[in-house]
This record gives sequence, C-alpha cells and structure tokens, in this order.
Amino acid sequence: MIKNLSFFIALMWITVGYSQINNISPYSYFGIGDNNQQTTVASSSMGGINVALNSANELNFSNPAALSALQFTTFSIAGRSKFLYINDGALNQNTSYTSLSYLALGIPVGKKGGLMVGLQPNTNVGYDIKDEIFDTDNELIEINSFDGNGGTNRFYGSFGYNVFKGLSIGVEAEYLFGNISNNILYQQKDVTFGTKHELLSNLTGTSFKLGAQYHKKLKNDLSASAGVSLKLKNTIKATSEEYMYSFTTISSIEFHNDTLVSNQNIEGKITRPTAIATGVGLGKSNKWQIGFDYETQKALELDQTVFHSNNKIEYTSKSKYSLGGFWIPKTNSITSYWHRVVYRAGIKYENTGLSINGTGNSGDFTPINDFGISFGLGFPIGNQLSQVNLGLEYGNRGNTTSGLIKENYFNLRLSLNLTDKWFRKRKIN
Repeated sequence: MIKNLSFFIALMWITVGYSQINNISPYSYFGIGDNNQQTTVASSSMGGINVALNSANELNFSNPAALSALQFTTFSIAGRSKFLYINDGALNQNTSYTSLSYLALGIPVGKKGGLMVGLQPNTNVGYDIKDEIFDTDNELIEINSFDGNGGTNRFYGSFGYNVFKGLSIGVEAEYLFGNISNNILYQQKDVTFGTKHELLSNLTGTSFKLGAQYHKKLKNDLSASAGVSLKLKNTIKATSEEYMYSFTTISSIEFHNDTLVSNQNIEGKITRPTAIATGVGLGKSNKWQIGFDYETQKALELDQTVFHSNNKIEYTSKSKYSLGGFWIPKTNSITSYWHRVVYRAGIKYENTGLSINGTGNSGDFTPINDFGISFGLGFPIGNQLSQVNLGLEYGNRGNTTSGLIKENYFNLRLSLNLTDKWFRKRKIN
C-alpha cells in the first residue's frame, strides 16, 4: 500500500508541470480563461450529471458527499483531445489539442467514509486574435494582435461521510495556482518600430465546497436519490507585472528598443459568487440510472486592474442543465463481454454567464451559450471493477450573429480507473 501511495504522489507532482491545457479558443481571452469541466469521463459522457449519484468504485468531482459510498481504493487518470472548428461568418479555421484532464485517488475510510485527493486544470487561456486594417487599395496598413496563454490548476482534497442510513455529507478544500500571459501588439505600415504591451500574472486562491446526498430504496429494486453541492464564494488574487516597449523585427526575431512602461506587483482579483448544483436520480443498482442536474451561479466580479474588462463585455448569472444516464445489459455475464460494458449518453445546455457586444451598439449584448450531446462506454478490465472509460462529445458555443464567433467542437475523452483493496488484511493458511 505504501509503495502504491508513493507512486501516486510522485506522479501527481510530475504532472503539475504538464497539467496546463494549451487552449485554442478566442473565448478564453476573457477573465482567467475557459472553465475546465470538473467531471469524470463517465460523468461527461452522461451530459455532466453526478450531483445525486455515487458508486463503490467510481470517483465523483461534483459532490464530495458521494465519496461515502467508496468501498475500494480507486486511482483515475484521464486525458482529452479537442477538435475545434471556428467560424466568424466569413472564414473557417480548424485546430486541435490534447491535454491531461485529471489525476485523482480515492480511498475508503472505514465503512462509512471516503477520501479523495487530486490535481486538475481549472481554467485555461489560449488565443491568437488579429485585427487588420486595409486602405482603399486593399493594402494592409495597420495591425493589432492579441495573444495569451496559461491558466490555473486546482489541487484539492475531499471527504464524504454517511451520517445515517441514506444520508451522506461531504466537504472539499481547493487550492488554485497558475500563470497567465496576455500580450497586445500594435504595428503600422512604414513605421520602423511597433509597440508591445505585456501583462504577466501569477494567480492563487482557495475555495471550499459542501455537499449532501440522500438515497432511498423503492419497490421493485428501484432507488431514488437527490443531491446538492455548494461551492462557497471565494476570491482569486493576481500579482502582475506590466511592460510596454517599442520593438522591431528582423528575420522573425524580435528586438526590444525603448521601455515605455514597467510596473511590478500590480494586484487584482476576481470574485466568484457561491455556485449551487442540485441533482436527482432514479435507477436500479448495477443495471441502469438516469439523472438530471441543474447548476447556477451569479455574475463574476472582475477587478479591471488586471483582468480583461471593457464596455463590450458583460458578466451575468450562469446556469447549466444536464440530463443523462447509463445502462448495463448484464453486469455479471460470463457469456458476453459486451453485456458487461457500461453504455452512457447525455445532453447539456449552458448559459456561460458571458455576454459580448459585437456590433458596438449600446446595450446590444449577445449571451454566449453552450450546447452538447455526449456518449460513452465503460470497458471492464481485470477483476471487472477496474475500467477503461471512453467518452465522445459534440457541441457548439456562441454564434455568428452580431459579429461574433461560433465554435463547433468534438471532444474525445479517455480515462483509466484502477480499483483494488489496499487495506485488505493478510490471511495465513
């Protein structure tokens, strides 16, 4: 057991250097970037539902109370490949990337509790936007370039406990850390030197989540469940360095000239209001389950000293609806492997809480919404408790009206769940 635990800790710290997503979305320009979906591959394959669900050998990132059901030590590592198709109404662009999704370890504590620790990308920044101006002869005379990269990661620990039959509660503590680089470049035709503005930010923060679940057995081997989780209001702090300088480019190499601005230790913050997630579920143990989740959060509050904010951006309350479930033809089948496979499907709709004014007309803000459908398979391996999970998701975000951008995306997710009894007592025959 000690050998296994030491391996997990070593792997986690090695992964810190590789956990940040290299994002490719123009929408990651805003705030501290795109939010990474904090769900397992199994949950993502069901539209993201998980607030009311628990399992003896599955981890749950949505509700720490679900960890009370853990009966086996479970190690999970996952990755994602994203294929993105961007359309601004005139031009199309295709791109893709592959990244780590999460690394987590869950351990049962006695007969009523469960503990989990893990590392996961939290937000990600990656954009490269150019605003080009042409004269009447269609010759390029001016260019504004915006690019950024980085994001934040979360290191967390969760604990769930069954207080009495059917009712479980849980708590999660999270530490956020990361770096973001934002650059703005301005150049004019026939002007030797361009101007570049750099903003380098280091971000840190803590947050806490509380959760509860209730499960009730019904007739005909059915069971109903309900759950709620609250991620409490928290603040992410940023300490930044700002530079502005003139430059020239020779043979694709950038040379600095005069430094116009140099500021260190600029402080800013972003306040995230309490996020509430509720869920209900109905199913038959080791056979099928359906569930519905609803999440809501009030508008983010950004300090304009560091984070991008202007009169073309408006933050509003966000909400998300998820519907999905799974089905296992025959969990203990000895004649057909495919009867033991877990089949998953789901659908989601999200108001991201971001509205953009793409026309320049006062008050003409368009909300950025996200819609997706998902499917997945859980392939049993070894002792049938361990699994390889495959998830597929197709969706779209935004639209091309009012001068905005529409993203069509395809996510391919893969996770390995290794399940075992670490604390089994030795027997002498």
